[in-house]
Amino acid sequence: MQKIQSAASFKCTEGKNQRQNDCLLVETPLQIIVNGQDLSLTMQTPGDERYLVRGLLHSEGISSHAFESFSLEEWEQGIIARLKIFEQDKIQGRRFGSSPSCGICGKRNVEQLFSNLEALEDDFLVSAEFIQEAFSSARKDQLLFALTGGSHAAAAFDQAGQVLCLFEDVGRHNAVDKVIGFLLEKDLLAQAKLLTVSGRVSFEIIQKCNRANIPILASISAPSSLAVEWAEKLNMTLAAFCREDRVTFYSSLERAREVV
Repeated sequence: MQKIQSAASFKCTEGKNQRQNDCLLVETPLQIIVNGQDLSLTMQTPGDERYLVRGLLHSEGISSHAFESFSLEEWEQGIIARLKIFEQDKIQGRRFGSSPSCGICGKRNVEQLFSNLEALEDDFLVSAEFIQEAFSSARKDQLLFALTGGSHAAAAFDQAGQVLCLFEDVGRHNAVDKVIGFLLEKDLLAQAKLLTVSGRVSFEIIQKCNRANIPILASISAPSSLAVEWAEKLNMTLAAFCREDRVTFYSSLERAREVV
């Protein structure tokens, strides 16, 4: 299934009208069926479904292990991912839905939302320059955004500032899940020190980053109050408004070279 589609458009700019064809980012449903149980329905950009599903299950605390089996079925209306995992007991009674903008839809109670989160122990120091260079490097690989202007991106970097992987998706949570899933599949998760995201940082992004044991999270956009609160509780360094001329640190400032 294609990630981009062409659409006819009529552009009006400074009194000039022009018919043209635009590139649009594809959005399609992904139904996830685990051990025969309908677990989730999410909207996503086609491609890298295995990484998305593995990252999602890891973030939900369901499974961090490889799949027993995994297959995809493409339908006219969307894609179905069928997989088997060993942890049958962890999916009993579980079902959650999500959209490209919401990563906590379907959570049944507050206790479940804040469970299985632990403070991270990591002494890696980061500078504003390190973060700015990471975003600059990631920007060069955001091909879908360059074509459509409609994708979110997430990328993981090691302590040397080398990009481990980058994924784009119509949903910012999906992009993060694809990154985490890829790192799990390739046994690279322990090398990740920085996760960059293109959208706002809400609690669920903190949650995903924490469960992946990545100590530093940086975004070009704003954080929510709950994101800052929990980043501090979990000993995670959160940086936001990361542009070419600035980086704003919000939590665990002892990791930021500028303030240690």
